[in-house]
Amino acid sequence: MDRRKFLEIGALSTGAVLAGSLPAGAKTETVKTSSTSLPTQGYVKEPARRIPVVDKADVVVVGGGPAGFAAAIAAARQGSDVLVLERQYFLGGLFTGCGVTPIINMYNPVKDGQSVKAVSGICEELCERLDKVGMISFEKCRPKVDPEAAKYYMEEMLSEAGVRLLYGVQAAQILMSGDRVTTVIVEGKSGRVAIKADYVIDCSGDGDILEWAGEDFNVYKDDIGAMWRIGHAQASPRGSKTCIPGVLTRHTTGERQQDGLDMYNLTRIQMGLRKMMWEDATNLRANPGCEDLFLMDTPSVVGVRITRVLNSVANVTVEGAAVGKSYDDVIGFTGGDSTLVWNDMKIKAGTRKIWQVPYSALLPKTVSNLWVAGRCFGFERGLTYDAREIGTCLMTGQAAGTAAGIAALRRCGCREVDVPELQSRLRGQKVRLDW
Repeated sequence: MDRRKFLEIGALSTGAVLAGSLPAGAKTETVKTSSTSLPTQGYVKEPARRIPVVDKADVVVVGGGPAGFAAAIAAARQGSDVLVLERQYFLGGLFTGCGVTPIINMYNPVKDGQSVKAVSGICEELCERLDKVGMISFEKCRPKVDPEAAKYYMEEMLSEAGVRLLYGVQAAQILMSGDRVTTVIVEGKSGRVAIKADYVIDCSGDGDILEWAGEDFNVYKDDIGAMWRIGHAQASPRGSKTCIPGVLTRHTTGERQQDGLDMYNLTRIQMGLRKMMWEDATNLRANPGCEDLFLMDTPSVVGVRITRVLNSVANVTVEGAAVGKSYDDVIGFTGGDSTLVWNDMKIKAGTRKIWQVPYSALLPKTVSNLWVAGRCFGFERGLTYDAREIGTCLMTGQAAGTAAGIAALRRCGCREVDVPELQSRLRGQKVRLDW
């Protein structure tokens, strides 16, 4: 367990920051700032300043990856005003920006060649749209999408749901009042501004909000690699087919057990991967028939697999996934597309069951208006491969968004959401909850 100690920035006091921005009689808010594991060279004092509030929403979703995308649509469909904050200029995160286009764990492979659908709902809706325009194919039992098409149709689905979206904004800080997150402070081309929120869903991938809110979490290291595409590759001896003729996907697991929260490390890895991908395409062109092969695109997002993981109300356990445990507060299934180690046994893909995720795994222990979805929800280390996959992220995002929409309607906290009502609404969205 790794509960971070928050760094107070010099002698700057909370009251000094906020006194000029709060109306008379308003309840004092507290500033939550991020910590760093980097070696420091001293400290500076940040001057107190007034930060303009430029927007507000019933539900603010931090991060527009697969989890944030599904969360935003689900919350909006419950009648909430939803605002997504995304630091890139596209939706999808690693799904579209790092070329991780197979929706692993949407289906569960089995030995006889058949497959069992684990994730449906918004995930299936997106796949159906892509299928209509020929922008999805199947690699074994994994739907594999075209990243540019996915970016387009994800935006279209958000617009249709009435979700508002801000690109190019990095969450930098939060304000809290008691046990509630009241404000997300972001930085972008318009400066440092504040977004007021009744409810917040942390889909940042790295658990940024849950850390600043003071929740318990674990930090894990994993491989940091990349996926990229090559064109005019009909004759290439290596690569995975896509839905576009002559375009193949290439993949490297990259460097093992890397720190995905170290900006210096991420910069070094990104530069090394870019060099490797360029040289890879150059080498492939030396093969007969590959003279016209070219490097089509490289990932715009570093392929970080895992960093912070919430220590939730009830983390999903390896045992629970291995034995197919049933939860009274189930909010979805996901597949088992990897080898799972449990009780010194290796349970291989093809022999594993689909497994349930409970609502309690999305819930922090103290903050009352925050949900965590995507690769940073609560699970044991041994489930990292499955819990971080795109299918799982879409499923947990949809559940978190639906719950936030209910909370906004009922004006209740995240742990006070009526689970039977949540499950009923998820079933109405064609989410699988039953064996």
